[in-house]
Amino acid sequence: MPKQQPSHIDIFLVQPHYLTAKVLNDFQQLISPQEQETIDRKRTDDAKRDALVTRGLVRTVLSRYSDISPSQWQFDKGWNGKPFIANSNESKSAESLEFNLSHAHHLIALAVTRGNVIGIDVEYTKRKSDTKKLAPRYFSASEVEALQSLPPQEQQTGFYDYWTLKESYIKACGDGLSVPLHLFSFDIQDRDNISLTFDEKRKDNSERWHNKLFTVNEQHKMAITIETPPSKQVNVAIHQLTPSGEFEPCELPLK
Repeated sequence: MPKQQPSHIDIFLVQPHYLTAKVLNDFQQLISPQEQETIDRKRTDDAKRDALVTRGLVRTVLSRYSDISPSQWQFDKGWNGKPFIANSNESKSAESLEFNLSHAHHLIALAVTRGNVIGIDVEYTKRKSDTKKLAPRYFSASEVEALQSLPPQEQQTGFYDYWTLKESYIKACGDGLSVPLHLFSFDIQDRDNISLTFDEKRKDNSERWHNKLFTVNEQHKMAITIETPPSKQVNVAIHQLTPSGEFEPCELPLK
């Protein structure tokens, strides 16, 4: 039997407040009129900038995998609001591309892979949230117990470990927040082998999902969920967009 090729995921990270005016202007030339209308509806300048960067990033990155030019990509949304490529049939190299986006305070993340459904989530861990009240409301009993067993000073950061994983899963499966978060549980004691289990009310098979958790920096957590056979290895490469608009390989945590 031939050896399975690993599933490969590229993650592209951007800190939009560091980008130069030239990069922002370059992205401005790529977006569609409909995207511009969406950007214009944002209330603050920072929100408008981040929306522009998000759309310019997706277009620029996807063209690294295909002969479709950045300005020619077309997108649509599924019933659940999850965006997908609408013109992938125009190019053989674009047919199997899958992507997912997430953004938090001063961070945008884009995950790209081929042939596998994927979800990504990033969270700003320093925001003022009463995690001690939120965890029992949204998490499973085993997750709450694991979280409460942590030293008090670690519980807020630990909360976001579970939250990012849960968000990445519901984005990957496509059901969004229609899935009650307490109906599935993550065990993260072994960070290199995160396990996912389901309540009997949630009809899913944990063996079809692979999950990874990352500390991006002191202020951000990130998680990915990809649908892939349990025997298949998953490789992740992380890239950062520099202030001048170059993609460079990077390691986490970001400096």
